[in-house]
Amino acid sequence: MSAPEVLRVPVYRRFSDLDPLGHVNNVVFHDYLQEARMGMIRDIGLVRASTFSQVVVKQEITHRKPLLLAPEPIVIETWISHLGNSSYTIRYRVFDESGDIAAEASSVMAVVDPESGRPIRMNAELRALLEPLRMPE
Repeated sequence: MSAPEVLRVPVYRRFSDLDPLGHVNNVVFHDYLQEARMGMIRDIGLVRASTFSQVVVKQEITHRKPLLLAPEPIVIETWISHLGNSSYTIRYRVFDESGDIAAEASSVMAVVDPESGRPIRMNAELRALLEPLRMPE
């Protein structure tokens, strides 16, 4: 079995991301996590599926230091920390342009029926795509 893979997604800050103190607003971090999550989904080749959908059911962020405006992108590492029957957890580390950790976060994703929105068992295809990114904690 090969070593788990951590995906690194660059995200550029925008002037409109800043609050009156010149820091990236805490609400904007959710946008950054979404960019990283969609980058991960794109990188593993799972943009659309007709048999299931995925929704965020829980998201937590721990801020370590402020992000300021800079031309260099932040880098967000993503990996899977838990694979359940109908959900999985994505973990993130947000690095500033100097390589310092600015935030750590997690998203719990539920696998749902696209018509009813009700949770369903994760299929083998999705599990096989996520497994190489799994690094249990």
